[in-house]
Amino acid sequence: MTVRIISPSEETNAQYHASGAWGSSLISTFLKSPQLAHMMLTHQYRPPETPSMKFGTRFHALLDPGSRFSELHRCGPEDADKRSKAWKEAEATAITEGFDLVSFDDWTMLHAMRESVMANPIARSLIEGAEQEVGFRMDAPQGLFQVQCRADILHRWSHMADLKTTGDVDDFGSSVATFGYHRQSAIYRWIVSHAYGGELLPFSFIVVEKAAPLYRCRVVDLDEEYLAIGWQEVEAALTEIGQRNASGDWSDHRDAELIAAPAWLVKQRMSAAA
Repeated sequence: MTVRIISPSEETNAQYHASGAWGSSLISTFLKSPQLAHMMLTHQYRPPETPSMKFGTRFHALLDPGSRFSELHRCGPEDADKRSKAWKEAEATAITEGFDLVSFDDWTMLHAMRESVMANPIARSLIEGAEQEVGFRMDAPQGLFQVQCRADILHRWSHMADLKTTGDVDDFGSSVATFGYHRQSAIYRWIVSHAYGGELLPFSFIVVEKAAPLYRCRVVDLDEEYLAIGWQEVEAALTEIGQRNASGDWSDHRDAELIAAPAWLVKQRMSAAA
């Protein structure tokens, strides 16, 4: 199975996401709403960029030596409200000179988070000497469509890692389930294994807090059972995507579901009946 390896210079972030291939985020959207996923895939709908998404993009760039962060970003005036004259003047200069103006608070947080990551010996060893933002795209065996992934951090062919920001590193397990990071790990490992004809690579998350004063950083791996569940979910989704791609039916109609009462309500009713 032929895999196209895409260097960071070949495609911009926008071009990568406009390729028409299915990535882990789009697959997670598909599992919630096939219709919305198809609208996003065909450029009928583009989710708005949230402040959190923009912060994450900047943080990735700060940790990537090839992104020219210091050339393309500037720190805004300290203690300047975005409605103030100082901010508006700085913003006008940013537009004229073509750089991204970052608020002083975000600038301070971004660099504190970077220091925390590089102070973690495991995280540092994963970042140093690695390739960053390497893309992979291939035909899916489940139908006439493509799948893709973009590795934040890649050591060919021994390890992959992904950068994540969070409000609380101790609660990252909840984020894995909420955002489908177990599926992300599974599909990345599967696609990349086809790129070099080898076994599934180890995959780590470098997780760093957006919380002062420590901005704690932790490297997290998912166990094989969790990864197996992720792959089962991905494989089932890809099979359904192939079927819908062939039929042209992207509707959200599903069978009726039975939702059980929450545990607290069951307990309340049992206490009342006792």
